[in-house]
Amino acid sequence: MAAVFVILSAIPSSGFYSLRGDPTFTISVFFAVILITYGIADTLERNELYDAEKHLPDFLRDIAEFTTFGMPVSEAVMNMNPDDYGALAGEIRGVSSRISLGVTAEEAFQNFGSSLKSDKIRRVAGIIQKASESGSNTSDVLSMASEFMMQTHLVRSARVSEMKNYTLIMIISYGVFLFVILSVDLQFLAKLRETNAVNGSFFLANAGNLVIEKIFSLGILIQGGTSGIISGVLKDGRISSGTLLAGILIAFSIVILTTLGVI
Repeated sequence: MAAVFVILSAIPSSGFYSLRGDPTFTISVFFAVILITYGIADTLERNELYDAEKHLPDFLRDIAEFTTFGMPVSEAVMNMNPDDYGALAGEIRGVSSRISLGVTAEEAFQNFGSSLKSDKIRRVAGIIQKASESGSNTSDVLSMASEFMMQTHLVRSARVSEMKNYTLIMIISYGVFLFVILSVDLQFLAKLRETNAVNGSFFLANAGNLVIEKIFSLGILIQGGTSGIISGVLKDGRISSGTLLAGILIAFSIVILTTLGVI
């Protein structure tokens, strides 16, 4: 809802009531609010998930260190401080609580990562279960798994950093498109309207110009939304990752278009 107030506060109050009946304005605001709201929720959820997955190598390494001298996995988990593992702390506390009730480590790790809905965390739980069941070379297996998870995390972090450049490119391309379309709309069409007025075909030409302006406005709004969505796909292959930027660009487009009187 905050996005609504930001958008409306940037629109001149004298023109707001005339815009309420404009379907382009209404639909655009609706999509902007939905995309921004969903995008914020998705971003918070993904950040929590990435933070939990980032601590997986540390978690595995610490269990490996505890089990080096024969300590069972169950006791190793009980001796850990969950607060050292960020967003993974809740899952570790859940496992520790189940073990304290007498559940075996293999059973306690069955639901590990379920609340975060992470396949990577569930795979780690499977590795810990198998290593605990085998009873031999547990430390070596978990150490190798920790090293592999660390390398995977570094590769993903590098990819995300590289994809930020593409996000910037999408924003710049949207800015260029916005500038070009507004230049044509505010200068070329205005000159064309003046010329037609002199030639006596003002009403017919004005109706045609209004249709063109609507098409231009829709083009800017669609360009903003698609630029945001594509940036999400380029970032991590998920459309939902681009919804926040799509909503922001649409909201920015609404403010610009209404301020200039184009919508």
